[in-house]
Amino acid sequence: MSASLSPEMRKALARAALAVAAAKSWRAATIDDLAHAAGVSAADLYPAGLADAVECVEEGFDRAMAGRSGQANETVRDRLFDILMRRFEAMEPVRKAVLAMEEGQDRDPTLMAAMHQRHVRAARWALTLAGLDADGMSGGARAQGLAIIIGQARAAWRGDDAGDFAKTMASLDKNLRRAEEMFGRWAGFETKAIGAD
Repeated sequence: MSASLSPEMRKALARAALAVAAAKSWRAATIDDLAHAAGVSAADLYPAGLADAVECVEEGFDRAMAGRSGQANETVRDRLFDILMRRFEAMEPVRKAVLAMEEGQDRDPTLMAAMHQRHVRAARWALTLAGLDADGMSGGARAQGLAIIIGQARAAWRGDDAGDFAKTMASLDKNLRRAEEMFGRWAGFETKAIGAD
């Protein structure tokens, strides 16, 4: 993220961005709109822009992935599925705003690249929460692969009916299973359940 804002201001900016995106065209939003929604002056948000606001929103979804500890005998694939679903569950109450922010993204290579990088960051955090290495060359490769899975599930989520995660869950399950079958231990998918002897 390019803007240097305090954690409190980043959370405030995320809330403001979601409120603005739900009320008007995100492409027509201005920093003054965000400042007004956050209850601060535009100067308080310096040097943030709309892209930074989206970063703050996505960081909130990333934080939502941290939850309960993994269950005994839970496989890595099952744990990743649960962790990633928490992210989509956090997105659901603000679906209208999220979809507004993504409008036109599929036609803009720059925005698509930025979203992929956000998904890489989310993947690294998900891998860490699942107890997998997300650093180094192998960890980076895992993160890149999981980021693609997140992006595919996000596309499915857009097509879900509000409150219905059927397509999202199907996409996650299919692609996590495919990664498990194709890459096995190299991808961090253990052949035995977590906590098993």
